Amino acid sequence: MQQNSLVPFLTDLQLGLIAIGALVVVGVILYNQWQAHKARRPRAMQPGDDLSTGPDDLPDDSADVFPSVSKPISQPSQTAPVSPHASAHSAASPVAARREPSFSFPGDAPASAGHTLSDTELDDSDGAAVVQAGDVHESAQADATAATATAAGMVQWSDAHPKPGVIDPLIDCIVPIRLDGEVSGDRVLPLLNRLRRAGTKQVHVEGLRSDTPAWELVRGGHRYRELQVAVQLANRTGPLNALEFSEFISAVQAFCEQLDASADLPEMSEAVANARELDAFSAACDIQLGVNVLSDGAPWSAAYVQNIATQDGLVLSRDGARFTRFHPGSDGVQRALLTLHFGDTNFLRDDLTAKAGHQITLLLDVPTSDAQLKPFKLICEYAYSLSQRMGARVVDDNLQPLTESSFVAIQKKLDGLYEALDNRGIPAGSSAAVRLFSH
Repeated sequence: MQQNSLVPFLTDLQLGLIAIGALVVVGVILYNQWQAHKARRPRAMQPGDDLSTGPDDLPDDSADVFPSVSKPISQPSQTAPVSPHASAHSAASPVAARREPSFSFPGDAPASAGHTLSDTELDDSDGAAVVQAGDVHESAQADATAATATAAGMVQWSDAHPKPGVIDPLIDCIVPIRLDGEVSGDRVLPLLNRLRRAGTKQVHVEGLRSDTPAWELVRGGHRYRELQVAVQLANRTGPLNALEFSEFISAVQAFCEQLDASADLPEMSEAVANARELDAFSAACDIQLGVNVLSDGAPWSAAYVQNIATQDGLVLSRDGARFTRFHPGSDGVQRALLTLHFGDTNFLRDDLTAKAGHQITLLLDVPTSDAQLKPFKLICEYAYSLSQRMGARVVDDNLQPLTESSFVAIQKKLDGLYEALDNRGIPAGSSAAVRLFSH
């Protein structure tokens, strides 16, 4: 009798444990979805943003963009500056504004069939190849701190100061791996399946080569005397959180067990605090500028806009929502300089002969564009070029012409932002900045 009465009790206990386990799994899934939902996107620069910390001297770039001084931009034959692209939601605090940004293209014309302009003869320009942001490139800041300079000014790497790889102590939480001896890349590579991402954060595994003083992402055919694993502290999804950190540490421990190695694990509280501080800084610098090119007459067809963008060397994105102009950075890597949007047009799915609108929007992702290229000046010049060729005006989001003084004021604010990034050791457009300001 006692045995028979115990059976249903054990069954209920097992069912209860199964139910609790299911609730835990569902909770983890919902938490990850919530984290993704509140991901940070670049916010539009607002007129009240106080980013100017540089000198009071006005930049000389305005003289190249504006042929006449202090005149409103009202005709296509005049050169126009970029205006801050308005956001439907703004906040006094950049950190507060970053979580639920609203990004719109004011003035977008509804999709409708309209008059199609004839194609314009354009000079072909060289298109730029698309290069993924995760490609392997040295961090300029790590190079400066890890290298010793020769009398000729050249960088000289040594065993004491090896050449850095992708991992950067400014944006990564690094875990050194202690090895008993050298290890081959062919042995390490099969063990990296769990060391790709921790939640929404990238994970990298690098090795210090035995034959040269250089760190690199682990590759087959090479031997390594040291290893290090790193998880990114922050990106546009937010800071590294406790759940992601625990997932990362668990994967590192499993990796060490398989490799018969040990790791110097960091404290969770310190890593999470560093992630939050870095995220707050990056949110304040996460600025996007936009300029609108507005038709003076009939609406443009999407097919016409596509032809213009293609001939100008812009590359269509994989989802078909925008065209991108790429430009080589100071490290030789091709990166996005600006993106071109035509309302809500999808150039892969929509009927481009029927889709029409009056407005093109050019966007500049400020922290991921190399400041040395003067991207603000370049986007102004391209907007002016489009307005001349397409019979259009360059306006702000209130469809109002701008003056040269507005261009100068925005450039001064950008100079302050660039200075803040430089002081942090993460220059705009560097590989560290591209990783930090990505999803």
